Amino acid sequence: MPGTKGNGSRAAGTGGPRARVRGAASPKGLLVLLLVLGLAAAAAWWFLFRPQGATTGAAPATGRPAASTPGASGPAADAEVEPDAAALGELDVNDLYREARKAMSENRLVSPPGKNALEYYLAILQKQPDDTGAVDALRELFPFASGSAEEQINTGDYNEAARIIDLLAKADSSNYTLTILRSKLDARRKREEREQALQEAAAAAAAARTAAAATASPAARTPEAETPAEAAAQAAPEPEPARAPAVASTPRPATAAPPAPAQPVGETRDVRVLTPPRPSYPPNAVRARQEGWVEIEFTVAADGSVQNARVVDSQPARVFDREAIRAVQQATFEPRLERGQPVSTTLRRRIQFSLSGG
Repeated sequence: MPGTKGNGSRAAGTGGPRARVRGAASPKGLLVLLLVLGLAAAAAWWFLFRPQGATTGAAPATGRPAASTPGASGPAADAEVEPDAAALGELDVNDLYREARKAMSENRLVSPPGKNALEYYLAILQKQPDDTGAVDALRELFPFASGSAEEQINTGDYNEAARIIDLLAKADSSNYTLTILRSKLDARRKREEREQALQEAAAAAAAARTAAAATASPAARTPEAETPAEAAAQAAPEPEPARAPAVASTPRPATAAPPAPAQPVGETRDVRVLTPPRPSYPPNAVRARQEGWVEIEFTVAADGSVQNARVVDSQPARVFDREAIRAVQQATFEPRLERGQPVSTTLRRRIQFSLSGG
């Protein structure tokens, strides 16, 4: 029996560890497994969420364009400089008509650049040169746009005036109003350049006179600048004055030349339109469904009144002449100023007659 008990205990001793190995993992194996899973998770996170520049070696080329810099050139830079021009080219005719009508209702006739009715209708003609709707709309817009260009010239915004004139040239390059506007723009620019040059010359002359007066002033002379002869003359005793005769002859001072009359100084500007011409439509022309224009030449006198109004040209002849002259005579102006003085000026205006209200 003792031998049997010993064998039984040995069997029990050997049977316990085998049962643990087969039935459950050991704690050391669990730690190894958790460590492997943790390393795999960390590697997966690093691969998915690593920074852009974390790869070693040369970075592979990608298809993404580099960020634009202030000095960049090329199509991307051009698109940033002129987004409105690019947008006009991408719109179809229906979209351009819709944008043009919206611009008209919001009174965006010629500005802002790229988002005005004039440029929308010009873009329609670029796509469809024979589009009569755009042609008629540009004809109606022409007098308003030319008036806006003249207003920009009068206010000194020459770049904006040149932009509007260039657009009008695309709409009707043979219109005589463009010649008048360009001449006025060139004259104003040249006059301002002359005035600026005169002001700079006057400032330089004044500075030169100030410097010369400071140099010639006795207070500006220092003791170090005195010559030995001048120093000896100052140190020598003054001689006794000689007795003068009873009547001393004193030289008569030279007569100074009279000062030149001062030139008038003041503002110089062109005629300003206070109330534009608003012609009435002749009843006979309304019944006959006639449209046309009249070109009027007139003088704005120094007191602002309209004088010598006459018809230079008209189409059709003599249909709208009377109403055009009456509209110009009823308009009000501020006269042209030359150095602050009002002067008379001769002007030309084209008065449009359109049944659609242009």
